[in-house]
Amino acid sequence: MEIKNYQVGDEAAIIQLFELVFHKPMSPEYWDWRFRQNPVNKFMIKLMWDKEQLVGHYAVSPFVLEHRQQPVLTGLSMTTMTHPNYTGLGIFQQLSESLYSDIHTQDNVAAVWGFPNNNSHRGFIKNLAWKDITVLPMLCCNTAQIKAKELPEAKKIPQFTDVHAAAYTACFSDYTIKTRKNKEYLNWRYVSNSSNNYVLIDIAGGEQGFVVCKEYGADGKKQVDIVDWCVPKDERLTKGVLQHLAWLFPEAAYTQFNIWLPLKDERHLYFEKLGFANTAPVTYWGIRSFIQDELNDESKWWIQLGDSDVY
Repeated sequence: MEIKNYQVGDEAAIIQLFELVFHKPMSPEYWDWRFRQNPVNKFMIKLMWDKEQLVGHYAVSPFVLEHRQQPVLTGLSMTTMTHPNYTGLGIFQQLSESLYSDIHTQDNVAAVWGFPNNNSHRGFIKNLAWKDITVLPMLCCNTAQIKAKELPEAKKIPQFTDVHAAAYTACFSDYTIKTRKNKEYLNWRYVSNSSNNYVLIDIAGGEQGFVVCKEYGADGKKQVDIVDWCVPKDERLTKGVLQHLAWLFPEAAYTQFNIWLPLKDERHLYFEKLGFANTAPVTYWGIRSFIQDELNDESKWWIQLGDSDVY
């Protein structure tokens, strides 16, 4: 068996392996969006081949953080796959160490981070030298608890501008670590992604921020994930925006709102007052840092559902 870097055209075998391992399809459009259209424009993918058979895969999606107002290249840990006939051979660990070594030395990647599931968490910690940052509960509220009321200054928009990027920077200036969300990133993440339909809402033309939502579930039992919340620390405005969401996603069709919010952020208290409570699912959040710094310090991060590849 041999480890190789991704080469153009390998995506066909990658998609085939994904369907074999996870018993569900991955569209070529999604793969193309996530990896080829990524604004960083780097492939960070290692493959294990047994002659012509792809038997292992590990990919990292290039991800620029803003650390103390400076851009830092990191990687978001993505899909790990081993062919069912090749389990127990340490393929994932071999691919990971090879990939981490290359992207750190060749691309100056500072860290790989992400959200291991229950099946993979122990392996990341025990075998790949990852450190836990924390666990992230879902902050949830029944839609019926929020009074529906339209907020005139909140409008749906088709895409993001520099105004929204500036609002994000201003809104979270007290966090030293966060995703670098310029307009290119925001439009790639939420507009170009053909696999999901996101609702983009700006507030006062973007001057007061924006919110991104995604609905899922069956009719009558739909839920709304608030995947990106960029609203200043203003309790009255927070209430107004959530009431607008309740107006936009009425309780007759939607049962629940979900969001990630740092526990020590004042906004968490605003949401609690309106009926939100921490509950399942609880998500592991960890990191493999290649430098000595504060990237594993939870208190420094602004983190959102949209920073995960799942939502």
